[in-house]
Amino acid sequence: MRKFEKPYLVSSKCIEFEPCRYNGLMIKNSLVENLKEYAEFQPVCPEVGIGLGVPRDPVRVVKTGNEIELFQPSTGKKFAHEMNKFSESFLNSVKTVDGFILKNKSPSCGVKAINVFTTFEDSRPRKDGVGIFAKKVMEKFSNIPVEDEGRLRNLLIRENFLTKIFTNANFRKVRSGCFQDILNFHTKNKLLLMSYSPENTRKMGQILSDRHEKSLKEIQDEYEYLLFETLSKTHKVSLNINVLMHALGYFSKRLSHDEKDFFLDILNEYKEGRIPLLVCLNMIKMWIIRFDQDYLVKQTFFEPYPRDLMHITFI
Repeated sequence: MRKFEKPYLVSSKCIEFEPCRYNGLMIKNSLVENLKEYAEFQPVCPEVGIGLGVPRDPVRVVKTGNEIELFQPSTGKKFAHEMNKFSESFLNSVKTVDGFILKNKSPSCGVKAINVFTTFEDSRPRKDGVGIFAKKVMEKFSNIPVEDEGRLRNLLIRENFLTKIFTNANFRKVRSGCFQDILNFHTKNKLLLMSYSPENTRKMGQILSDRHEKSLKEIQDEYEYLLFETLSKTHKVSLNINVLMHALGYFSKRLSHDEKDFFLDILNEYKEGRIPLLVCLNMIKMWIIRFDQDYLVKQTFFEPYPRDLMHITFI
């Protein structure tokens, strides 16, 4: 069984940590609850951080022209200045982070599709906004995965997020080590990285091949830059299928015609969105064990995050 480094996560405090929502409630979320065993959390509530109480009257984002304000209709007070100041102070204090899980539709933490009003009076809002705190997060940590707990109910988004945060945590451990540490990381993660960007994976391999032309610091910096750029890409089903077909090649001469046909049918079902990636991974892992395939057994692509988090659904 693979050993995982613990990711460092910043999360909205109202999700499974404290009853600090505007209505005094806490959000139950089984993914975050399960992650507590495998990750280190730094919970934050930006609205409490700027001095608003619990419970509190709701605030909303108002955009007039180019000005964005955090407005509390019941009192007429405006809090954008305080929220921006708190966000910058808090995020500057975050020294280590592998991912963010924020409250969806929140005027402070919403990652996307939050209500944005165009006047301070009641009106029909647009639904294309980003929370003020969340916007600062994405500006400062542009290469770190940021999701809200609503989007993480989607299996593909959740698989992608979990893969990224555990890969980030694993690299963080080897980042300050020797050249061999980074080489071992690349070797074990090669198929996973190919599932995001074959082109970048080749570039990362070239950086390691040119080890005698650069200092260790230069290699570490260049490799880290490409790693984060690679993981920031959207995970495509087609690239996953390419990697799975590549893995199949290790066994193709030892499998029966019916076995290969069955696997190709499974791949087609995955392509059409009728089954999760986990089914395809488990089929390959079965052959890895059966044929004692030493190279593939070490590939993180087949177990990118702890098995206990490989649920089909989370609520």
